[in-house]
Amino acid sequence: PGCHPRSGGRTANPGGLVLSRKLNSFDATVTPAIAAFLDGGPARLMAEIRLTYFNSSSARALMELLEQLDEAAGNGAEITIDWYCDPDDDITREFAEDIASDVSNAKVSILDLDAD
Repeated sequence: PGCHPRSGGRTANPGGLVLSRKLNSFDATVTPAIAAFLDGGPARLMAEIRLTYFNSSSARALMELLEQLDEAAGNGAEITIDWYCDPDDDITREFAEDIASDVSNAKVSILDLDAD
């Protein structure tokens, strides 16, 4: 993840993260990097999720990530998550909506992927 200072505090924009079918690198690098950033005190983090494929492993990783971000938001961080779904993929959209309904502190928006 990239951390870019901006006026009003610390801001992180994780950029183009890709969840592959093997999530070892995600668990080993992204999760601790976000935790280290958030441990620095109140911060602002903007994340985009663009899911084109998911399985039980990526679903678990996304649930854990959203739990981590929601906890940080409960501790004073400003967390915004834009979750983009294929408008024709009801299963992915329902998954996103289910996960987002469990988030109480961070702001989660479910949006349509562009047709690009």
